[in-house]
Amino acid sequence: MTKLKCAVLAVLVLASASVKADGVGIFFGVGYAFGSSGGPGVSFKLLSDREEHKAVVGAGVSYYPMSTNKFGADISAGYNFNNSAITVGYDFLQSGVVLGAGYVNTKDDNGAAAPVVTPTPPQNNNT
Repeated sequence: MTKLKCAVLAVLVLASASVKADGVGIFFGVGYAFGSSGGPGVSFKLLSDREEHKAVVGAGVSYYPMSTNKFGADISAGYNFNNSAITVGYDFLQSGVVLGAGYVNTKDDNGAAAPVVTPTPPQNNNT
């Protein structure tokens, strides 16, 4: 149990270190833990940035349904694409390398929102 507490604490500290609240990327995807007790799983991570086409670091937790050790806590590095990311890192509870891919709530490179188009009101020609 001490190993679990240390891993969770490490993940929380790394996830909160020098990250702007509005710039945090939220990752949800699939992963694979390599090693003796590894296998496929689902992951939730906080990434250092949500900008598209940028390198990121992150920390997260995973659930491995086919593994003898069902849970994981990792730190990772990766790259954000358009609404997606790939990561590679180390899982403290699985004691091995993890590879992940999934959805991230990215924003455009320039940070601009999509333009809003408003219809023009019809003109009254009866005057």
